[in-house]
Amino acid sequence: MKNIAVIVSSGKNEKEKVLTALTFANVAKKNRLFNDVRLILFGPVERLVAEGDRDVLKMLDDFAALGEKPVACQVVANNFNITNDLQKIQNLKIDMVGPIIKDLAEKDYEFLTF
Repeated sequence: MKNIAVIVSSGKNEKEKVLTALTFANVAKKNRLFNDVRLILFGPVERLVAEGDRDVLKMLDDFAALGEKPVACQVVANNFNITNDLQKIQNLKIDMVGPIIKDLAEKDYEFLTF
């Protein structure tokens, strides 16, 4: 069975795409459709999270409840000046995602980008 990483980059203007990605990640993890499912927030989606979008936060909480916190990009958060807002979110890890993506690629993860 494959391992996947769902990378969500879309922002406010594409909230439906963001919710689709988060739904997929949650369903895939909950139903064990893959060996492992990682969720990475990388780009404008981080603003939706920082602004407290309830739909998005609920889905991030649901994912974390399945055993692993989603990861938001530290560099993007710093560039958007939203690091403090993201740090207040309990079920979110903030880290440098470049090395994480590199590591997952070396472990033959498949990437789905929304």
